[in-house]
Formats: sequence, C-alpha cells, structure tokens
Amino acid sequence: MRKQYLLDEGWYFDKITEGIDEFSGYLENRGVEINLPHTWNTETDNYRGLCLYQKTLKLEENHQKDRMFLEFLGANSVCQVYLNDKYIGEHRGGYSTFRFDITEVYDWEKENILRVYVDNSQTNDVSPLNGDFTIYGGLYRSVNLICVPESHFDLMFYGSAGVTIQSEVDENANGVLNVDCHIVNGDNLLLDLKVVDAEGVVVNKTEALAKKQKHRLIIEKCELWNGKANPYLYHLTATLRSENKIYDQVELTFGFRKCQLNSDTGFLLNNESVKINGVAKHQDFSDVGNAITSEHIKKDFELIHEIGANALRLSHYQHAQEVYDLCDQFGYITWAEIPMMAMPNNDGVIDNAKEQLKELIYQNCHHPSICFWGIQNEIAMGGESLSMYKGVHELNDLFHSIMPHGISASANMYYVQNASPLNFITDMLGYNLYYGWYYEDIEKLDEWMNHFHKENPEVCLGISEYGADSNLAFHSDQPKVKDYTEEFQSLYHEKTYAIIESKPYLWGSFVWNMFDFGSDIRNEGGTKGKNCKGLVTFDREIKKDAFYFYKAKWSDNPFIHICEKRFVNRCDEQITIKVYSNLKNASLYVNGVQVDSSEGETIYSFVNVPLTMGENEVVVRGNSKGNEYIDKAIFVRKDTKDESYVFVDPNPGINVENWFTQEKGELDYFPEGYYSIKDKMGHLMENKEAWKVLEEKAPQVVERSLPGSAVTLMWVFDKMRNRFTEEEILEINSQLTKIPKKTD
Repeated sequence: MRKQYLLDEGWYFDKITEGIDEFSGYLENRGVEINLPHTWNTETDNYRGLCLYQKTLKLEENHQKDRMFLEFLGANSVCQVYLNDKYIGEHRGGYSTFRFDITEVYDWEKENILRVYVDNSQTNDVSPLNGDFTIYGGLYRSVNLICVPESHFDLMFYGSAGVTIQSEVDENANGVLNVDCHIVNGDNLLLDLKVVDAEGVVVNKTEALAKKQKHRLIIEKCELWNGKANPYLYHLTATLRSENKIYDQVELTFGFRKCQLNSDTGFLLNNESVKINGVAKHQDFSDVGNAITSEHIKKDFELIHEIGANALRLSHYQHAQEVYDLCDQFGYITWAEIPMMAMPNNDGVIDNAKEQLKELIYQNCHHPSICFWGIQNEIAMGGESLSMYKGVHELNDLFHSIMPHGISASANMYYVQNASPLNFITDMLGYNLYYGWYYEDIEKLDEWMNHFHKENPEVCLGISEYGADSNLAFHSDQPKVKDYTEEFQSLYHEKTYAIIESKPYLWGSFVWNMFDFGSDIRNEGGTKGKNCKGLVTFDREIKKDAFYFYKAKWSDNPFIHICEKRFVNRCDEQITIKVYSNLKNASLYVNGVQVDSSEGETIYSFVNVPLTMGENEVVVRGNSKGNEYIDKAIFVRKDTKDESYVFVDPNPGINVENWFTQEKGELDYFPEGYYSIKDKMGHLMENKEAWKVLEEKAPQVVERSLPGSAVTLMWVFDKMRNRFTEEEILEINSQLTKIPKKTD
C-alpha cells in the first residue's frame, strides 16, 4: 500500500549567487535552519533569484521493494532537484504539484543528501512572465516522500493522483462518472471502483481488469452539487489489487452538476439561473507571503462566508488543493486559472502554458466547484498579434480535448476592442474594467457594457475584475478618484455594482480583490509593495467599509454597520452618516438622543447630523424578527480639519491623474505635434528615433512591449513607478518631446 512521509521539518536554506555547480555534499554551516512552508520574499525583501534548500533523508521503515517519489506541492518558479549529488529532474512552473522518482538513487545504507534549488527569476518561457502581484519564491507548500509498490496508480501523470474523474448529468438526471485510471505494472491485477454518497451509502461498485484504463459509472437519480444551496458530494475509492493483496488505493471527492452559459441570461447551474456575486483572491497573507498554512486558508473562507459571496475567482494561478476542497464543501462556484499573463511570440511560453494547463486540469478536474477554467488574463496589455490569437486557440483546443464538457474562460482588459478575436475564442468572457479608477468616469461602464452586448450579442459576458485602492489612513467627506480614501473605495463599489447588477445578460462579476495582496512593483497611495484594492486588509484584521456594502447586498445574516469609523476627527457642525445594513429599518442616535430613523435597505444616509465640540457617540439600531442589532462609533468635532487624512503624493509629476488633468504646464510637458510619454507604446514603436530613446533609457519597458500596444508610456511608468525616478521619467519625456510627429 501507498505510504506518505511529510518532509517539512529540518531544512537548511540560503540565497546563493555562485551557481548550482559550485555545491556538492551536505553543507550544514550554510544558511539557516527552517521548516516548510517557506518563502524568502517578504514585504521588504523582493529578491528574485536562485536559492538552495537542503536536508538529509533516512527512512526508518524499509521500502526497498517499493518505488519512491518526492512530491512537491508548490515550488516557485523553477525547481531542480539533486539527491546524493545526482541530478533528479527539473520542474518549470510555480503553482502545481509535481513529483520525481528517486528509487534508483536513494541509498538505504546511509543518510541521503537532498538539495533543492528554487529560482523565481524572470524567465523567457515560464508564466507568469509578469504581473501586478509578487512572484514569491520558495518551497511554499509541503514536500512529501511517497512510497508505493511497483504496481501503483501513476504518480508521474501530471502531478495527479493517477486517477482522474469527470462527471456529467445525463438527460434522465442520472450521474455519469468518467473514470480514467493511469496504472503502472497493473496488467495482471484487478481494479475496484466504489462510489459512496454523502450519507455513506454505496451507490456503485465496479470490478474490472486493471489494464482497462477508462470506465463509465452510472449513479441513478443522483443528488446534484448545487452551489451554496446544496454542495452535495460523493466519494470515489479506486483500489488496485490481486486476489489476496491491495497494492495501491486512491480516494477522490466529487459531485454532479450541470453548468451552462447563455448570452442573454448569464450563468445557469443545474438549469437554474445564478447570478455570480464573486470575489477574487490571491493566496498570500501578511507576514508569511505565499507560505500560508491551513489556518490562513480557513481565515479567508470565514471572511468570504461572512460577506456572502457565492463564487470565487482563484487568481492568477493554481491554488492549494485544500482551497479547491473547501470550495467544493462550501458550494462556491469557482474560476480556476493558469498564470498566463503575457503571450509574446514565443513557442516556449505556449509549451510551458500547455504543461501548466494539463497539471491544473488533471489535478483538479474532479472538483465540482470549478465551473470555469481560465486560460489567459490581460495578455493584450502589450498589444495584440496573430501569434497571440493562435496561442489562445491552442490552449482552448487543448482544454476541450481533455474536458469536452468544460467551460473555458478568458479575462480581457479595457484596451481589447469589441471586435477583437480575443473575445470569441473561449466559452466564457470576462472583462477587467476599472472605469472611474484608472480611466474615465464610473458611469461610462454602463455605456460600455450596453455597447459591447449590442455588438456581440452571442458572447457570454461578465466582469472578471473591478475595484479601487484605499489606504485606511486617508479619509474625506468629499471623496474623489485617486485620493486613496476609504470613502472613495466605498463610493466606487456602490456605483459600479449598481451598474453591474442592472444587466441581466451578465453572468455576474468578481470584485478585485477580496484581500489586499503583495505586489512588489507598486508604490502607490502611501503604500509600498501592496495592491490595496482589497475589501479586507492584507493581515485580514480590518474589514473596510466596502466589505460591509457587499455583505449588505449578499448576506442573509442580519447586521448593521456605521461607515467611516476611522474618519474620526471632523470640523463641521453637521455631517452625513452612512450606514450599510441588510435590515429594513435603521434608527440613529447621537449622544443618547434619537435624531433620525429610516426604512430601506443596503445604504442608509443620515444627513445634517449635528455634532457638538469634542467627542460624540453615535449609535445606530435596527430590528429583524424581534432581534435588535446595534453598531457604535465615535466622532470628534474639532476647530480645524485634520490634514493627516489627506494623501499628499510625493511624486506628483509621475502620477497619471495629475499629468492628465493638470492645466498649468500641460504644453510644457506635452507640446503639440511632438512625441511624449502620453503616446501609445505602439505609436512610439513605429518611430525609430522615439523607440531608440526607450531602448537606451528604459530597456526594461522595451523588452515587455509588443507591436500595436494601445497602452500609453505614461501608463506603463505608472505601473512601474518604483523602478523609475521622477527625474528619469522627466528626462525620457524631455527627449521624446524633441521628436516631431510626421504629418500628412
């Protein structure tokens, strides 16, 4: 039988610069002793390079007749393994499970020296090539040693369990389970397949010859996995045996459900229309990066449960198996995806993406919660190309060759035009849209969606990302874009979600993001190294006001919440107090005196609320089914405005909003008829002289650019603002403004 040993303790770790070939033997004096999970990247350490993990292996139990496999649940991004100074293998991809067979190298007579080199340097082929999130390095998930008999379910089949299952529901409401068993040395053995329902009742039991790979099991009148309403699960046990011996056994949990898309009515689960009210999440957590534990994962699900979301977008890569298990158990409709963030004309990128896609599918196709399988996100940031279209088609075709009944998905960005081929390849389309934050006004989103649906009525459309950054130190009673106040983030979500909610043809939306997350390229809004679009802070300690807006929209658990509690100091005689609640009534009290009451839902706005000088206690009360719900806040009235609440940009010259909206000095920065950083990358590329300026002054921008890119150089600099000084950007702009544009 299969036996697994956890190898998380007793590692030595160090960053190295000399190169892999410089080391041999076991270096006890090199590095520090650590346990897994581990990453070397923190909120202040953004090192991307090669590191060494090493430990000794010696099993007390005898498995000399077995095969031995090292299992890595996640190593970012390129991993090379040596045992006793012999090269075992390499894995290129940072988010999936992979294994190496070490049977022939393991020495039973002595301690074995295991060296694991992990490198998160940027490569030319391993996705993600780039992204607005930290590419944490390390052995950030567990490492195991698995011992199995010579006859076993294939542990080398794309990191899967060696058994993959895909479920369907036929026209008679029966469950159809397609089981694919990959078996090593099993020609003369038997295979038992047993399916048990949630109550422990055996609903199907099949015996077959092990040399038969594919099996089709029928569960009559199956119970459906129906999202949060009824996340019903079955259990499969696959046993490889002879007449008197069990060689190997695999257990998988699964469910039956039907997923469909309709371009007019959105998403249907088991023939019922379901509006996706989703949140997206990364896997990292304050202080530990991506080296999270089960406790971190459980905390995330507690908060997601509280907000009332019914769907998760697990961005932008394969997450831990435990996460998908919990999505199954709690009934979250899930979007899983590979880290395809850029697609240059490079066969290596596509080849690697195909491997990552196969790993994602084969390791996770049994999960009923995964309804959508993402194959690209914002790859057109640098422009579009014929090779890009070809690459997406190849990934989409590969997906459907493995999962003929699955739903493939793409997430496009604002710059992708309505008629772009990228909108017509995958089954499901999402747009990442930030109207009112990065560009134009929030209200323009309504116009965009109506226009897109009119031009492409056959496309199943939804919003895969939308959001706004906030820094909880900043506040305003007149919030505006890019002031980074908590109040503007709330206002942004109120207005944007109202537009999304009004479109019946949308499959739904995913808020970007449920949690603040690490992004080492960022230095924005008074926060460095983080993307602060989360509804909850990076440490999961503070729920921002916008969290409670969605809780009021989505959750059935009664509550009432006073907004702007962190906006304590006020200088006005009267203020407006906003309340989020899913109760139908709310009464407001100031210093023990009721000043107002109202009936409604979601957003209560109490205007002209008087404040006395000094401290004021504000209480809001609501009732539901005989129970009272209360929230309290303290507001302090002062003589003068508290200037600490106002964000002061230390680099106003390179702030996108300032550059676009300023009037004074506009022509000095951007004279008419000349190139500047306001020009699109594609236009700059077309002019040899302008492009030469970038090649000399900003090669890191040039190497990521594709022909025809619609993003402006200013936008690129804003994204990479911690890599360029204001002086460097001004110098580049100055050189570009000396180059005249050709006129017809």
